Formats: sequence, C-alpha cells, structure tokens
Amino acid sequence: MKKEMRYFVWMASVLMIILLAMPALAAPPKAAAGGGAMKVGMVDMQKILRESKNSLKVRTAFMKDVEKKQAALAAKEGEVRKLEEEFNRLEPGAMDARKKKGDQIKHEMRELQYLREDAEGELKRKELEITQKVIGEIMQVVRSYARSERFTVILDRMAVITAEESIDITDRILKLYDAQKK
Repeated sequence: MKKEMRYFVWMASVLMIILLAMPALAAPPKAAAGGGAMKVGMVDMQKILRESKNSLKVRTAFMKDVEKKQAALAAKEGEVRKLEEEFNRLEPGAMDARKKKGDQIKHEMRELQYLREDAEGELKRKELEITQKVIGEIMQVVRSYARSERFTVILDRMAVITAEESIDITDRILKLYDAQKK
C-alpha cells in the first residue's frame, strides 16, 4: 500500500510539473536581443561541401593522393602477376625453383595486402581530417553570419523535415565561404 501511495504522489508531482510548464512551452520563444521575433535559418551543409570552390580544390588534391596510392598498388600487383607468370613457366620437375618462387609470391602477396591496408587506412584518415577541417571552416562562417544577422538558430537541412525555402541561407553561406578562401 505504501508503494502504491508513493507511486501516486510521484505521478501527481510529475503531472503537476508538466501542467505548470505547458504555458511556458506553448509561448513563442523570445529572441535573445530585446524580445523580438525568433529568426531561424537553414543551411544545407552537404551542398556547401559539394559545391564550394575550396571544397572542390581540397577534394581534387585528395583525389591526386588517391591516384598516387592506386598507381603504387597497381605497380605492386604487376610485380606479383609477373612472379606468377614466371612460376607458371617453370618446369613441373623443378621443385626447388617452384618452392622458392612460390615463397616469393606469398611474400609479395602479403606485402601487397599490407600496402593496400595501409593505403586505405591512410586515405580514410586523411579524408576524415580534410572533411572535419572544411566543416570547421564552414561552421565559423555560419557562426559569424548568425551573429552579424542576429539569427536565433540556424539548422542543418539534414535535421529538418520540412521548412519554408525562405529561411534557407545556404547560397549566402556558400558565397561567404568561397570569398573567405580566395
């Protein structure tokens, strides 16, 4: 009986808090500066990452690194293929030579695998670094713009289900970001 009474008192308290908080939740929030209307903006970060001149420049440099790594891997794969061809040309009776060439192929295959894993890890790490750096730079532009234009809140388009297009400030942020990076 005491448990039921405590539960009832607890539920009544929670209900009372919710009822008291409802008018505050229903009232429109006031802007930080002087109680004016709330100013909301929306930014499409993916669009900025895709279309900004700086992002394209960074991505191009990154792709050059990717191509270099792919060329090194292709060269190593060519070496392994050459060894396999040499192995296939050996006489079936040349057991010592076949064993030696087989061991060399295994060694080169392991080395190729390590090279591939290292390249993939390095490229993923570098891509993450670059993306974080660019997003940080864009966020600085967004914060600065929000302060200068007195926005109460700016949301990422990915977090918004629906909104009027009039609050989308992506193109302005894109221009400011590109101008900053010249």
